[in-house]
Amino acid sequence: MTIGEDLEGNVIVFTGGGKGKTTAALGLACRALGHAGRATFIHFTGPTRPSLGDVLSARALGGRLRMVGIASQATDASYLDQYDETVPTVEVALARARQLLTEGACDLLVLDDINLLLHQGIIEEAVLMELIEAKPGSATILLTGRSAPAWLAELADIVTDFAEVKHPAHSGVGPRKGIEY
Repeated sequence: MTIGEDLEGNVIVFTGGGKGKTTAALGLACRALGHAGRATFIHFTGPTRPSLGDVLSARALGGRLRMVGIASQATDASYLDQYDETVPTVEVALARARQLLTEGACDLLVLDDINLLLHQGIIEEAVLMELIEAKPGSATILLTGRSAPAWLAELADIVTDFAEVKHPAHSGVGPRKGIEY
């Protein structure tokens, strides 16, 4: 039995200008894994750094949390070898997401940093709507990233807006390994 067989899944949006959307999504994935669930992250941006703590931690979980990177989005393709799977383009990533959902291969599907691509029109509303409609009733889709479109917030069951109050980057402190990446 998977975690959601007896429960209705959700569409969740983590958005806003503050830090912590991906980190919160990882926490939700860990919670799902704790209840014998299956989770997959598809990273719609990056990688921008040679090692990503979230991707490396998935390996430490023994493959129960699957990480998917997109080659066309990577600033340095050599970083993609850290992922469990790499797809060539955003379009292929969306097709892979649909496949994972329709095959029942995950209880939680995280579309990490997809919101900005939606906001910019790189991903069309109709394409994402088709993906959401393909979701089995028990699966949950979590969409993260700044600038979630209003239509997505209206559609979602849960929306959390991350607001920045204070951040050391404004004092000249660069990204810290294990904290920001």
